[in-house]
Amino acid sequence: MPTQRFLHLPDMKREKIKRAAIHEFTKFSFSDVSINQIIKEADISRGSFYTYFEDKDDLLAYLLRDFQESCKRWFFQNLELCEGNIYQVFWNSILVLINYGREQRDFIFYKNIFLDAKLMTETNMIGFKDFFNKSKEEQELVSYCFDKLDHVVCPVSSSGELSELLELLLFLVAKSMSMYFMESADIDEILHAIKYQFQVIEEGVRRKI
Repeated sequence: MPTQRFLHLPDMKREKIKRAAIHEFTKFSFSDVSINQIIKEADISRGSFYTYFEDKDDLLAYLLRDFQESCKRWFFQNLELCEGNIYQVFWNSILVLINYGREQRDFIFYKNIFLDAKLMTETNMIGFKDFFNKSKEEQELVSYCFDKLDHVVCPVSSSGELSELLELLLFLVAKSMSMYFMESADIDEILHAIKYQFQVIEEGVRRKI
């Protein structure tokens, strides 16, 4: 992850480095990304780069961590707006990512990452590894969600059960994005299929009780 020296840079300079990095990762596969090109576009020295990041792996990890934190903030806000309906929150996330994805300037960057299975695994882009390993951070997230949950809509009896449910819902988000980026079906077909799978999971949780 970035050093404190990078984190203490002025906002505009940090953003310039971030934009230069995303631009380079958008144009090339990970193996072909050039640090020299990033520092040239960001207008920093090579020495400065290595006081901010260990290497391009570290830089990519920072970019994806930043993406994850943005997703978490959005998730918490929508959990409140949806009054604890966890299914609606995840469904809304798919709609935002698919329906508005192409309007975002970083679309190609995230598309490249989603379609690179090795990077998805190694960088833990959407948090699967943390859920599987039950990291402290993810356990705290699950506990927070459990407290905010509408237990009538989603009658899970413990944070452990909710954690298992969140894994399934995360897989559906990842599946929908992979189908979208691979253009394996049109948007309406993708949403129809994923919506049905959401309904199957929701009904399964209800019947459990």
